[in-house]
Amino acid sequence: MDVQSDEAIAAYVRDACDTLSHPVGTCKMGTDPMAVVDPELRVHGIDGLRVVDASIMQTLTTRNTNAPTIVIGEKAADLIRKSSGFN
Repeated sequence: MDVQSDEAIAAYVRDACDTLSHPVGTCKMGTDPMAVVDPELRVHGIDGLRVVDASIMQTLTTRNTNAPTIVIGEKAADLIRKSSGFN
């Protein structure tokens, strides 16, 4: 395969690469300009929207992502409850 340009490399990656089963890290958390969500899982610049899934994990866990994702959901429920005035 001849991949001599950035465009050819990008086309090759689109055609030949795929995720396996547990993609994570696609929604960076933080306060820097590249971050998608803040530490309370709120999407920067959009009121009322949070990301509550494995995409906020910085790295892949050594096991299935199910349990950590459940914990993220539980934490999000607590954050939403507190921000809504429910305790």
